[in-house]
Amino acid sequence: MKDNSISIGSNQNSPITVGNEVQGNFSVSVTASIKKLPDSSEPNKPGIKESLTQLQAAIEAESNLSQEDKEEALKKLQSLAEAGKNPQENQQKAKGVIRFFKGLFTELPKTAKLIQEWKKLLPAIASFFGFEN
Repeated sequence: MKDNSISIGSNQNSPITVGNEVQGNFSVSVTASIKKLPDSSEPNKPGIKESLTQLQAAIEAESNLSQEDKEEALKKLQSLAEAGKNPQENQQKAKGVIRFFKGLFTELPKTAKLIQEWKKLLPAIASFFGFEN
């Protein structure tokens, strides 16, 4: 039976959950961190900002992730966005986040939309931080 409960947290550091989607303060802070990154320099090719925005949407929409995994993934995504402010000095941090995502995705069905999005977005993310995927 599907859980249709709605819970709303009052802690500013906790996401507000509605059904199975992450919403609220934390999602807003992830978005704010991503928006501080530079836009793509090539009109038809997504850059780091566009790639992380798409990845955030894919994480939030992935029905195969538990609420806890979504929250952790969004925290790591925010860490990646913060690292993007100075990509050359934060390569190790970026590699760690990419490893986290690769590990998380091993738990998902190979047909999960999040995995498909990740495969499309990883080259741009890795390139931005100066390494190959």
